[in-house]
Amino acid sequence: MDISNCILAFDLDDTLYSERAQYARQCLQHVARQLGVDAATEAAMISGRNPYDTLTQSGVSVSLDRFKEIYRSAELSPMQLRPDAALLLRTLREDYPQVPLYLITDGDSRRQRAKIAALGLADYFADPRIIISEEIGHDKHSPMPFVHAMARENRADGWVYVGDNIRKDFHYPNLLGWTTIMLADDGSNVHSQSVDVPADYRPQFTIKSLTEILCL
Repeated sequence: MDISNCILAFDLDDTLYSERAQYARQCLQHVARQLGVDAATEAAMISGRNPYDTLTQSGVSVSLDRFKEIYRSAELSPMQLRPDAALLLRTLREDYPQVPLYLITDGDSRRQRAKIAALGLADYFADPRIIISEEIGHDKHSPMPFVHAMARENRADGWVYVGDNIRKDFHYPNLLGWTTIMLADDGSNVHSQSVDVPADYRPQFTIKSLTEILCL
């Protein structure tokens, strides 16, 4: 793959940073502070798979809707990119400045924008090339985020999408003729990759480090 002639598009959560280790941790710490949770329960919420159940089983009475409201209201402190993501993005910026970089992510606009700011991603992605599902009215269960990017560049070939969610990240890019690359789960991902999906949902390549993209 000739990187110099590609357009690279990236997912955000669990691709450029660890959602569970950074975003979820900050949000759960905020929940704990707001609800006066003890340190042991806070630690169990952070380390467990279902923090709401952990919270309520500890004796805290709070509705799921209120829990989500508090969780999503957290003001984010600076977060860190994965080391391989930081290295890849710096290399692309310095050695391949002609390569357009896109961010294509699902989610609430306010929260996704907060993550982007906390990660310092404006240093690598120009705002018109940041595509957030809520802002365009379509998520990655449809082709529209990818079609939107293609229309903006007025180019159909050379597209590469890098993501982690096998249920939705690669299906439509595959159908549109993109090269698809999955970053393998290191055991901390929110969404499991060990699921049975049709062949056209699967990535063409699987990598363990984002810097491998430079060698494909």
